[in-house]
Amino acid sequence: MAEFDKDLWRKRSWGRFCRATATKPESSQRIRDAAWVADLKAIDDLEALVTWCTTRCIKVVFAKKALGSYATADKVITISSRLKPLNQSVVLLHECGHHLCGGADHHDRFSMGYPQATEPSVRRTFHHRVSCLEEEIEAWHRGWKLAVRLGLNVSRDDFDAVRLDCLRSYIKWTLKPSEMEA
Repeated sequence: MAEFDKDLWRKRSWGRFCRATATKPESSQRIRDAAWVADLKAIDDLEALVTWCTTRCIKVVFAKKALGSYATADKVITISSRLKPLNQSVVLLHECGHHLCGGADHHDRFSMGYPQATEPSVRRTFHHRVSCLEEEIEAWHRGWKLAVRLGLNVSRDDFDAVRLDCLRSYIKWTLKPSEMEA
């Protein structure tokens, strides 16, 4: 697992830009330039978010895994190192949103959700899955509010593209019948 290093992220972005320039025709140069600028803005957003997390004693690490996760007890956010910087910043916003939700200790609205995930009899219930879905939706909402408050570069359209893709998978999981209910 790696921690955020702005210089390394910029170096990787430059490498992607150079590879794209070497392999694609001149006519798409404007598209490549725009993608590189978007990468640099997203890297600035990542830096601001990691700083925000650090001031709240939240550790942010990057690993070869799917999307992201927030370990509430350890205050560790893990983000996929395989995502583009823009998607990393959007997923990090969402995981910060989980922190802002506060978990069951601070918000009884989510008490049947993730805190109960270790309890097999609860985990298989529709109530549990709906509580988890509700927390996911709230975490996305709070993540966007954080982006606005911090004045980040991410657009609402880019944020929503990732949000809607993730929400689609959460909804499918929520509606999936469990062994206990069948």
